[in-house]
Amino acid sequence: MQRGESVDQHLQMLSEKLNLTDDQKEKLKPILQDQMQQMKAVREGGSLSEEQKRAKMKSIHESLHDQINVVLTPEQQAKFKQMRQEQMQKHKGMEEGKEHE
Repeated sequence: MQRGESVDQHLQMLSEKLNLTDDQKEKLKPILQDQMQQMKAVREGGSLSEEQKRAKMKSIHESLHDQINVVLTPEQQAKFKQMRQEQMQKHKGMEEGKEHE
């Protein structure tokens, strides 16, 4: 989930890309809401270092992906995995771009 993106926006994007059923959307919404709350708490938690925050965010993301996969069909899981890999490549490219500035 991108920073500033609402639960509904993220659910809509997943729905369009993965062709979710209404039942799947109902199951995913509370999962996404919980993740957003957890990430907000990490961002606002002043006691953690940047490295600790990154590690915690990564852990929250991995947990989210596991929970999402439980709701998806095998075909949707494969597509979701591909989407995550593309997102990671894009993120990695942005990180490398920052290093060369």
